[in-house]
Amino acid sequence: MSQKNVLLYFYCLIYRVVTAYYNPELYVPKYYDFLTSQTNLTKDLFNGYDATLAPIYTKVDPKKPLGYDPEAPKRFNYTILLYSLKLVEVVEPEEKVSVVMEVMEYWYDPRLSWNESLYNDIPYFYTRQANVWSPTLSAFGVAYSRNDLIDFRDQDFRLVCVTSNGMIYDYISVRVSANCPMDVYKFPFDYQICQIRFCLPVFNQMEVEIINNIYQGVLKSEAWKTMGNSEWKLTNLTNRVETLSYDDGFGSLDLGIFEITIRRNPLYYIYMIIFPSFIINAISIIGVFLKGADKMSRLNVGLTNIMTMTFILGVMSDKIPRTGTVPMLGVYIIVNLVIMIIAIAIVSGITELRQWALPKLKARQTTLSRKLETFLGPPIEYTCAVLLELMTLALFLIMIGYWLFDP
Repeated sequence: MSQKNVLLYFYCLIYRVVTAYYNPELYVPKYYDFLTSQTNLTKDLFNGYDATLAPIYTKVDPKKPLGYDPEAPKRFNYTILLYSLKLVEVVEPEEKVSVVMEVMEYWYDPRLSWNESLYNDIPYFYTRQANVWSPTLSAFGVAYSRNDLIDFRDQDFRLVCVTSNGMIYDYISVRVSANCPMDVYKFPFDYQICQIRFCLPVFNQMEVEIINNIYQGVLKSEAWKTMGNSEWKLTNLTNRVETLSYDDGFGSLDLGIFEITIRRNPLYYIYMIIFPSFIINAISIIGVFLKGADKMSRLNVGLTNIMTMTFILGVMSDKIPRTGTVPMLGVYIIVNLVIMIIAIAIVSGITELRQWALPKLKARQTTLSRKLETFLGPPIEYTCAVLLELMTLALFLIMIGYWLFDP
């Protein structure tokens, strides 16, 4: 077979493969006319357009009130639409919350508007974000360390939608770690209110107005069930805009705030700390008041319980910030610790009391002395043991009741 025939054979083979996947609907005249009109539109639109220059009116005096110049245009509007939110982690000792947010951006650039009738009635087109000016959205009050603000978008493939009236749409997928002051008084039955705040740095309030909204589908309580994690669940999501104001006017700027309310799932702490602490304390009280055990054995049981409770306190301290508030779980463990100390003190006191009082009561041989002698026997230990066990049980039921009936 000659070289010419070989080339002809491969040409036919390639032609068959290409025609097998050919879609004639993509090459209809209407589509070709659209591509031609879009090319002419973008060529005319970006002719002389400077993507490094912001379309923001700067002939304003930040020291004067809003609207002081009736002839000036309205403030540049920048809108944030929250489309989705996912709680990633809550770091209580650092008082920090991390979320992944899917956000749509909207802004207006009058330089990128056109008459649809002149360009085959094209209402909008998509282009690379680098071709247009876009504001720099920043999370306010974030340390901006390596893991505090992560943008998941590929820098080379960011797209925007440009409409005929000059509106530009953008999409952001970002992870934000925001500071969240925490109230751990009700730990582990606590709930926290955290704010994720956004701003446009450099621009002040007189130049830029931030508007933030939440997609209606996200506001449904059914959607909140998927936004939490295994330990925390989302119970509320709101949005508002606040103005950070200073007397000089130059530092005033709008803050778009998304506020989330999260409630902790306490089941882990119930079966890992609360219930084991109750069992340990209940058994230890029985061991301390066990009949026939010597004084040193009872003391060893009590000291072992105290060491266990102290260890649990140390484990719990790693989960809460270093504040001046003692959480409910800490109070529960400390009270259990106090009950065990009381049990050890009672046992030690009864032993010393018997050694001191029984010889004197036996010597008197009166009705009262015989009753006191009987009471200083096993009944006093049984009574104290039952009372301490009831205190331990009541404390446990209070914690469980707070979990079940707390709104």
